[in-house]
Amino acid sequence: MNTFIATLFTLTTSFAFAGFFAEPFIGYKTEFIKLTSLTNAKTDIRASQPSVGLKLGYQSMLGVDINLAGEVSSGNASVSTQTESNKFSHKMASVQLGVNGLGLVKMYLGGAFLNEFVLQGSPGLAGFKLNGPSMHAGLQYKLFSFMSLGLQYNLNQYNSIEGTAYTNGTKTETYFTKIDAQDYSFYLSTSF
Repeated sequence: MNTFIATLFTLTTSFAFAGFFAEPFIGYKTEFIKLTSLTNAKTDIRASQPSVGLKLGYQSMLGVDINLAGEVSSGNASVSTQTESNKFSHKMASVQLGVNGLGLVKMYLGGAFLNEFVLQGSPGLAGFKLNGPSMHAGLQYKLFSFMSLGLQYNLNQYNSIEGTAYTNGTKTETYFTKIDAQDYSFYLSTSF
């Protein structure tokens, strides 16, 4: 009986929070993009940089939450065909569905409805903008009552490209046989 009461108390206090929340976060993201052209030439783009974002959502009494998440990052990316780095920016907006386990761990899945990667050009490389959906999964651990540590993996599925060198339409399959694009991020967040 004591075990039942202790379990009920733990579950009740863990799920006592219900309502709307705002969760700003700051993190560090590592991105990998591999472009394989129709002639089988490969271009690797790698970038590691800080990122910032915000989640706005609602959490139910059962610990299930849904939120809108936005994230931006920018910096310099190394391109395998270049000796110097090129400036880039990456913007993402997504919907996430999460499940909180006893108020300590949150697991979530999401899909981006805005996912834009822009690489600025240089004398040896034409700049471009990639667009397309993204699927992601993440884990978030509560370190303190006011701070969490998170890990997120994104699988970017770019299907549109724009740029001065891409004049035969915006579909990526017109120019590439394969685009492998993924990124990982660690972040600290607070919720109120």
